[in-house]
Amino acid sequence: MSKKDTAPTFNKHQLARSNQFTNREKDVLSAILEEGKTYTVQQAKEQLTTFLKKEVI
Repeated sequence: MSKKDTAPTFNKHQLARSNQFTNREKDVLSAILEEGKTYTVQQAKEQLTTFLKKEVI
């Protein structure tokens, strides 16, 4: 895969400041994403979806 084909990645703080997410989503992302790891926007959305669909016990 060439550099042109790769999506940009962001750390959890950058994603939490993004306009692509609501304030509620930003709060969840800040809690569930790992410190020091980078994510594409798509990966962050997938993590968010997985977390929000978990069954509450």
